[in-house]
Amino acid sequence: MATKSFHTERSGAAVAVGPLESQVLDVLWEQGDFFGVPDIHRTLTEKGREISYSAVKAVLNNLADKGWLAKEKRGKVTYFDACKSREEFDALVMTSVIGSLKRNYGTPVIAQFIDQLAVDEETLDEFDRLIKQRKAELGK
Repeated sequence: MATKSFHTERSGAAVAVGPLESQVLDVLWEQGDFFGVPDIHRTLTEKGREISYSAVKAVLNNLADKGWLAKEKRGKVTYFDACKSREEFDALVMTSVIGSLKRNYGTPVIAQFIDQLAVDEETLDEFDRLIKQRKAELGK
């Protein structure tokens, strides 16, 4: 389930997958359990997305092939469910992005994170707390 490219101009899951794939994942995360292709298609069209049933089915199959969805056939209907929660998906994306930055740019990426993210005392305190927590974890 490694993400190969990122689209920083997008938001949410669409940073790591296509915009339609992101919308499909959103539907499944909101549903919280296996959901049939007809139901997913109906939900997307109710949300204003003009799309054919076959396109929805193709996107679902692509996401399943990529390892993001579980797939289950029940009679004539295929059901899909997200393999990861939204939080787990986001964590995987962040881990992949940060790992890539660290691999390609080394230690300077840490300084850049601090420059970009630690903009006030409260955030600096949070960085400090997290660093102390991580040191304690590593010391065990």
